[in-house]
Amino acid sequence: MLPLLKKWVNEEMRMMQNNDSHVKEGNKNFIFNSTGNIMIATTETDSSNMDESSRRVFNEVSVFFAAMTRAITNTPRPGSNENYSIYNYEALAKVIGGSGCFIHCTQEDIKYTSSSFGANFSKELLSALLALPTGSGSLAFAQAMISSIGQEGLKLSSESDTTNSKVGNIVFVCEFLFGMPIISAIVIYADSRSQKFTFQAGPCVKTSSTKTEMTLHKDVYMFVTPSFIKEYAADLDSIITSSEYGNFVSYLQSLLNDSLWIDGIYEEDRKVSGNALTDGHTYRIVGQNLGHEAGKLTLDGKEIPTNSWSDTEIKFTPSGVTDTPAPLVLTTKAQTAENMGNYKVIKADNK
Repeated sequence: MLPLLKKWVNEEMRMMQNNDSHVKEGNKNFIFNSTGNIMIATTETDSSNMDESSRRVFNEVSVFFAAMTRAITNTPRPGSNENYSIYNYEALAKVIGGSGCFIHCTQEDIKYTSSSFGANFSKELLSALLALPTGSGSLAFAQAMISSIGQEGLKLSSESDTTNSKVGNIVFVCEFLFGMPIISAIVIYADSRSQKFTFQAGPCVKTSSTKTEMTLHKDVYMFVTPSFIKEYAADLDSIITSSEYGNFVSYLQSLLNDSLWIDGIYEEDRKVSGNALTDGHTYRIVGQNLGHEAGKLTLDGKEIPTNSWSDTEIKFTPSGVTDTPAPLVLTTKAQTAENMGNYKVIKADNK
């Protein structure tokens, strides 16, 4: 079988190299949302051909971007009186690295040279970074996006005590290619200090000379939609106020400020929904920033021994029946305490 497979692969490669008439590149149509952070591309000439399941997947990208934006812009930036900006690369990198939704695929450094100004400069720059064809429509959002990145860069580069001076932005690319939904994320960033004189903050993005040279960095990720926002598509409007959405935003914020975040208590893979724990059963507390060293777990002020303790999971086995629900408190080694609610310990059925 292997020789036959090798022969077939070689023949296919030969056909592709010879521009065989049976091997053709599909044409794609694309459109951006108003901010330019979500791009939808399809090989279909009629958008109604996109099936409902693919639409739901792309809708989830919108939900994730909304949650990420809310988490970043509501989190104080260390050493500053201001919150993070969505154009702050440090914040973007923490969400990308910690959310578990991004798989890094490629990276490249791009040296960009232009003699254009204002809106044309912004449009040409984004077209080059996103690998769009020449003359790709108006890209009305381009000037506002590049201007916002430039203003964030000037702000960071002027702060003498900051160690994080990178600015950037993220674009989610939702592709429907021959019936297959594919989602990727493009992250573009630059060091604001090395590019300080390239941008001038104001209503228009201008260059400091007739010829602009920039060095930018581009990372491309495969994006996997977060499965723990469940059944959001059934009522997309209401999820913004749902407990699942709020919990997800809190989780993303914990990635930014290293705060304690607890998802819940699990028995095996089932989340405990009531206030009763069973004597002698083993449970898992799942969260983020729980600490690499063991802290303390107490029920009604009495310590419960833990079986294991890591930064994302704590295992414990309660013993001794209690009659009245009482506070179950987790205290990390760093003395950060979290009251997880009132629980009681009930007798096991086999005891």
